[in-house]
Amino acid sequence: MKKSVLTVAVMAGLCLAACSANTPEAVSSSTTTPAPTAIQTTPARATATPTPTPTAIATSGSYAADITKLGIKPDNMKSYTAFMKERICEQDSIGLGIAVRSIGGGTPDSGGGVDVVRLTNAYFCPTKTQEIEAALDYFDQ
Repeated sequence: MKKSVLTVAVMAGLCLAACSANTPEAVSSSTTTPAPTAIQTTPARATATPTPTPTAIATSGSYAADITKLGIKPDNMKSYTAFMKERICEQDSIGLGIAVRSIGGGTPDSGGGVDVVRLTNAYFCPTKTQEIEAALDYFDQ
């Protein structure tokens, strides 16, 4: 008799478990998987070094007059102008950086200085302003 009561209890438990597993809520949650959710992300932007802001320098329309106003008195203005054009405007990449730092680090007594570089840039090669300003950032460090 004890075996039959135990058997009935086990059977009732199994029946209850089986019946509760077949409820609509249980069936839908066990057989249906949720649809994947699409998450839209924006691509990460590459962080670039900021573009240097060109520094405006006043020009009078005469390179010779502006150079003289800075206190530079070359022996031959024509040769000086050609030299500055060659050293600043005709250089690229590393050569330009070296020339800008070399001339920009000078003084008016030696025919150089940051303002001379900017004047040469303004008069003869304004398309190189960003490159030249990037090289002149060297002096701000």
